[in-house]
Amino acid sequence: MTVRRVPRESTESALNYLRSTYQEHRRAVSSPAPATGRVRTATTSLGYFDAEAAAQQGCLLRLISVVEAYVDSLSYELLIAASPAPGTLFRRLVDDAVLRSASTWQERRDAFAALHDVGLGSLPRWSELDAGIEVRNSIAHGLGRLTFKQRPKVANLTSKFGQLGVRLSDGRLVISEQALRRGLDVCLEFVEALDQAVPTEASK
Repeated sequence: MTVRRVPRESTESALNYLRSTYQEHRRAVSSPAPATGRVRTATTSLGYFDAEAAAQQGCLLRLISVVEAYVDSLSYELLIAASPAPGTLFRRLVDDAVLRSASTWQERRDAFAALHDVGLGSLPRWSELDAGIEVRNSIAHGLGRLTFKQRPKVANLTSKFGQLGVRLSDGRLVISEQALRRGLDVCLEFVEALDQAVPTEASK
């Protein structure tokens, strides 16, 4: 029988942030402001603005960003806990270590393997989270379209995005409400799995 321990405070915070993000999105969808229909502005070099698509993109971007912030915060928490009485110098070293491992997700994976003996890529739902990270990059750096860096990988990304239920249409993301719900479930389960995989405070 597998015994699950009580989640850390930071884990509970991340889970609450994730649920609140999705719930607020659903509340806005359920009670939309009066409008004349789905309005799209004229297409420009940056694409066109679609309010519904922007709201869906914003929700998914926030979900992935919460997981990213949680992973970085947890790494810092674990490093500080490794010292019985961390002083100013030790904290500066920890700050530097976390900073150097928080630029990309590959750096996060390497850091967790080396510093915490946890393989992020082996945790449940990692493959789908990794797809969400690519979607997030399209939102953050391409305004909902594939970035120049991503475009040569369109065939691979089409399949990868499909893990979340996200489609591509002429290089633009198509995110359904079902995909957002799946994204929430992926983020929740990954955060919970990571919390259970790291050392307990009693074992420091």
